[in-house]
Amino acid sequence: MPRLACLAVILLASGCLADPQRAQTADLLDRLASVRTQLQQNPPPADACIAVGDIETRLYGEPGLVEMQPTWSRLADAAHALQAVCGQTELLAQPISGSPALETARAEWLAGIQRELSVACDDLRAAALSLNRESPC
Repeated sequence: MPRLACLAVILLASGCLADPQRAQTADLLDRLASVRTQLQQNPPPADACIAVGDIETRLYGEPGLVEMQPTWSRLADAAHALQAVCGQTELLAQPISGSPALETARAEWLAGIQRELSVACDDLRAAALSLNRESPC
């Protein structure tokens, strides 16, 4: 009888433990929201884009995270949008010669940054909703 009681306690206690994929997903949500905020700075911190890459690596490399649908998809989409921000920010950092074509491209890159930041925010909101968390942006 004591063994049965111990087994019951263990089963009940394990039901109260946090789901590791859910905890990792929530951590990645927080990290992406933080990076998004950093990428809004002008200029963004140099390590912000490295952080996005690290988060993408975790999203694709951690076992079981992809099973956290639709949260995983939204986090992956947000990370992709933030990578696009990084690319456009890098393009803006390049010296330009003042040609009309480059000035037009520069305006498009600036608009693209704002668009991708907005897309990332939409995806982060949806991911937060699926985790029953507050909107991060």
